Amino acid sequence: MDFRKLGNILMIAGSVVLVGALIWWFSFYSAVARELGKATGGGADLGVLDAMSCLYSSGGICAIATVAATVVGRTAYEPMLLWFGLAGLVLGVLIRYAAKPSGAA
Repeated sequence: MDFRKLGNILMIAGSVVLVGALIWWFSFYSAVARELGKATGGGADLGVLDAMSCLYSSGGICAIATVAATVVGRTAYEPMLLWFGLAGLVLGVLIRYAAKPSGAA
């Protein structure tokens, strides 16, 4: 088995999953911030960056947003996706650079 190729595949897959997690997080929490702004008449000056911790964690205010999204029928962002992507990327880098070049004994 060519471990360098496996490392490359894991790095690419991990990167794609990370980008997908970032897009999903941004899309979900920008909609949450927009809806909160509407609900408060524009009084809540919230942005998507206020939910930065929700990118990697699901505790606190992130859990409230998740429950609220579930109640209204939306699919909430899941931080585990970010962790899977990061794990794939790191594992791919480790395998890629620890593996000996093809044809080496």
